[in-house]
Amino acid sequence: MGLIATSLIWVAYAVCLGILFFVSGIFVFIYQKPSERSLGVTIVCFITLLSLLATVLLLPVDVALVSSTSAYKLGNKKDWATPDAVDNILLQLKIVYYALYSLDAVLCLLVVPFTYFFYEEYDEVAAEEGTQTIGSRFWGAMKYTIGFVALALVLFLVGFFIPVARKARDEHRDLDFFKDLLTENHGERALSFAIGIL
Repeated sequence: MGLIATSLIWVAYAVCLGILFFVSGIFVFIYQKPSERSLGVTIVCFITLLSLLATVLLLPVDVALVSSTSAYKLGNKKDWATPDAVDNILLQLKIVYYALYSLDAVLCLLVVPFTYFFYEEYDEVAAEEGTQTIGSRFWGAMKYTIGFVALALVLFLVGFFIPVARKARDEHRDLDFFKDLLTENHGERALSFAIGIL
């Protein structure tokens, strides 16, 4: 019974992703300027939008999977929801969460900026004269992408250390201070700070 319930939830998620596949394609195609279309940019925008929407839709799947293990009328776990079965469901969710968030991070921090800079490096006059090659465009885009990643990393580190700056003035800085800094959850504030600045 539990396998059927969880399978139906994953099938519903797959159907929603199939619908989003077409919605993402139509959205990207409609909002692109027809005179400035590029196949590479279109593909990257489509994949990025689909990945981000799949990540957003994972939250209802999480709620539905966890809720499917509980009996609504009795308020306790269903018979099939043994600790091993629940752990298996949570492991599946954790794998999908990590995969999608990692894909989103790679797309947003590396692939999208690189694609943007590669597209902007194109010079029609230089390409016609033969002075601009794919290698020079690639190298120019890579330089700017590395600069963007360095800027994002600096902003993330600043956001990571700023929330504890007031607290650190009164205390001495030793190994325990940095251990506490890493164990406290300042990652969310640091990420919010970096995204807010960018």
